[in-house]
This record gives sequence, C-alpha cells and structure tokens, in this order.
Amino acid sequence: MFDVIKTHIDGLDAILAGGIRFPEEGAAFVFLTGGPGSGKTILGLELVARQWLNAEDGSTCLYYSVEHTPRSLFRKLAYDFGYHGTRAQVRLLPEEVSHKLVLEATTEKGTSRLVLTQATPAALDNESPASSVDIDWILAEVENHRLAGPVRMVCVDNVGLLLTGLDYYGKRRALLATRRKLNRLGVHGVFVQETTDANDMRIPSAEEFSTDVLIELSFQDQAGQFKARTIEIQKARHQYYYRGPHHFSIAGRGVIRDTYLGARNERGPGIHVYPSVAAQLSIARDSHEGRVPARGRDVLDVGVSTLISGFLDGTGPTARSSTVLLAEPGTRYTYLALRFLAAGCAAGDHSLLVSTKEDTDALLRIAERDNDLRQQIVADHKFRDELRVLYLHPEFISAGKFTSDLMQFVGEEHEPQVTRLAFDNIYRLDDRFPLLAGQTFMIPAMLDMLRYRGVTPLFIDLIPPGCAEGRTEFDPARYMITFDHVLHVFLREEDGAHRPYVRVLKSSTGVFSRQAMPLNVTGC
Repeated sequence: MFDVIKTHIDGLDAILAGGIRFPEEGAAFVFLTGGPGSGKTILGLELVARQWLNAEDGSTCLYYSVEHTPRSLFRKLAYDFGYHGTRAQVRLLPEEVSHKLVLEATTEKGTSRLVLTQATPAALDNESPASSVDIDWILAEVENHRLAGPVRMVCVDNVGLLLTGLDYYGKRRALLATRRKLNRLGVHGVFVQETTDANDMRIPSAEEFSTDVLIELSFQDQAGQFKARTIEIQKARHQYYYRGPHHFSIAGRGVIRDTYLGARNERGPGIHVYPSVAAQLSIARDSHEGRVPARGRDVLDVGVSTLISGFLDGTGPTARSSTVLLAEPGTRYTYLALRFLAAGCAAGDHSLLVSTKEDTDALLRIAERDNDLRQQIVADHKFRDELRVLYLHPEFISAGKFTSDLMQFVGEEHEPQVTRLAFDNIYRLDDRFPLLAGQTFMIPAMLDMLRYRGVTPLFIDLIPPGCAEGRTEFDPARYMITFDHVLHVFLREEDGAHRPYVRVLKSSTGVFSRQAMPLNVTGC
C-alpha cells in the first residue's frame, strides 16, 4: 500500500496526480536537477518550507545548503516569499552557532521547526580546514534530531559538491545508501543536483539516480529572445504522472492575482506550475472519470433572438454547447457578446467576458449606450457582480498559464461559479501573446475543459470582409471541427446602407437553414 505527501505547491501536485506517492512505513526520495538559474534551490526550499508550515506538532524539517548561508535562506523565506502566504506565526530562535539558524512556526496543528544549515567545512570550523561535511555527517544529524522528535523532511542543496571526493561508482553507492537510510528512518529526502554535460560520466545520469521522483528544471527558448521556465517529471517510480514539459513561474512576496491574466500575476508568492494544455485536459478527464458532461436540451436565450433565427425546429445553442461567431468588421460583435452574457445574468447565471480587444472602461461605455444592457448588467457606472470582465494584455504567457488561469477564474475558486463565458476575440492570438504561437490544440482543449466545468462559451473570431459574397477566400473547416455551432455575421449593402446578416454554417443537430437571415441589432 502507498501513502501520498502533498507538496502544497501550486500546480505541482496536479502534474504528480495528487502528490508524491511512496510505500507506507517508508519515505519519498526526490531529486531536483537542472542548469544554473533554473530554480532548483527555490523549489527545494519551498518543498521543505511548505512541509514545515504544514507539519504536525513537534516536527522538524532540515535544509542543508552548500552554497547559501542560513541568513540568506531566512531572508528568502521571510522577505522574498513571506512564508508563502501562510498565516503561521514564525519566530527566529536565538542563533547558537554561526552556520545554523532555527525557525519556529506556530500553526493550527501546533509548533514545528525548520533548521537551516550551511554544509561547508569553512562555515563549520574555520580553524580546522581538514574537517569535512559529507552525506554521512548529515545523516548523523538527522538521527540526532529524531531523538528530540519526528523529522518530516530533509533537503540537501547542492549534493554534488558533497560527493566530489568520490568516483562515479562511489557516488552511486553513496546515493543508494542514503536512500535506504532515509527510508528506514521514515524521513522524506530532497536532493538538489546541478546538471552537467550529459556525456560527463563523473555525475550519475538521470536514469541512474536512485530516486523515487526525478524532477528536471530547464529553460525553453520561445518567441525569439524569451526564455520560458519549464519543469518536467522525468521519473516517478510509484505513481502515474502527467508527462512532458510544463511551464512554471516564480513570484515574490506581494505578487497576487489581479483582475486580468498576465505573466506577472500569480495566486501568491512562490513557485507556480502550469501544466501543459494536454495535461490540463487529461487532468479534467481523469477527475470526471472519463464521463463527459451532456449538453443541455433547452435552447438558450442568447440575448438577440435574430442571431439564432437560422436554426430550425426549435433547435439552437444549449447549455454546455460551444458557439463561435465568425464576425466580419463592423458587425458589432462585442455588443452581441455582451447581450449573450446579459441574457445569462437575467436568467440568474454568473458570466465572464474575456477580451483581447477592449478594456473594462470601453466595454462599460458600450453597455451604457444600450438601455437593455444598462439595466441588466450596469449599476453605479460599473458592471454588476454577476458579470466579470478580464482584459488580456499582450504578454509572455505560456499556453499552460493562459488556460490554467482562465479555468481558475471560472472554477470553484470563485463562488458562485461562472456558467457563461464570452471570449472576444481569438483572432490571431499568437500575435498578441507570442508564447501561444503554434498552439492549435489550445482552443479545442479549452472548450472541453469549459464543458467539464459546466460553462457555456461563445467565442468570437474576426474574418475578412466579403466572405459571404465569395470576394475573399475563407476556409471555416477548423471551426467546423472544433465548435458545436458556427455562425457567420456579415454586412450586406441594401439601398445604400450596410445591414447586418447572420447565417448558420454548422449546428450540432444538423437542422438549420443555409440562407442568410437579417440580424436585428437596433438596440446598439
């Protein structure tokens, strides 16, 4: 049988399918690898700190660093990351020796300690340069701490510098012996190792590490000169995990989610992992045991009745069905999106408008010019609580963060949950958000994930003018295979004026008229 240790790091438990699994009456052994500056130390420190801040009364966590002083690590935890936003009362105990600091946290579970130690000979004994700190010395300290109480986790950063006196096979033996010792003691171990040349046989390769979980941090060159942080589970011995590279970010103290998606907006201080789009869809499917929520049967009020006049026999968009509006310029598609959401608010739903085109003030002005919209979704010159607006800025946001943030806004984190969403618009997202270039799978995956969450989406995309008359080549195939309903809104010249029309290109029922229908938007 197995037990699970939660990392409590945003997104990391998700790609580990719930956390780090290990045999009962044993312990987990984790290796963090990566190049310089990849975030290894921050991840190792946060893994230990979160175990300390969530530990049972009387527990101790240990952190050994070859390169960083205890005082610098303390500053990172206290000032850079604010103890990761927890409400624990933390105090620094009087310093007894120069190479060690002890932090004590009081939480609802009781009092626990984090011991920060600099594991270098010079720091331990300046007068005795021949003294050595090795793995055996650290394991002996672990046993000494266990005499006073349970030890939850120990982290060693950078373990490679403690093994420089050993040959290749000696390092392997040391790591195997360390794993067996920690497992016997029931202490979770986290070792941080800087990646070297893959052809350098002086350091054990990833496959040869005697570890339960191997996590690799790295950078990916994207969008020209931009480097995105990636994290990948290379090995997880006792569990299922979501493969492939996932993006992550590091946020400092005081960096909190704002009202828009952005590369600099996070849910709190520390590391945030954003599973790949494919992984997010797999996680959603796994959490629903593969059962896809059924679409509704009753036709929805979309706010403008003539918009769906081309659907026949009482058919049209229903709850949890997806619709895309292919809009030619000048067709007031933003107004149609607002009417769609306002109809949901009138029915008691909560709605979300995601805009890559207009900010909140511009959208509010559109709504205030229409009597119906003003009464339904505006109060005191701002949108009612039933309608939330997210204005997307052009930033370096990975596809994983883009979809993850969006799902957070419509998910259980916000009560009551969003049941209608309009995305205005998805025209050439890769131009506005460079890291989304080539992410052709993102929109279909996003629609599936919204459906799992019970959200009815309306997406808008711009297409060239004159498509209805065949003056411009346009292939709607990718929309036809992605959305349940595809509508084309365009302008037709009549009596010297341009009047809006709508035609249905696809319906999930297949019952619709192929003729263009007049679109009445006189309220705008």
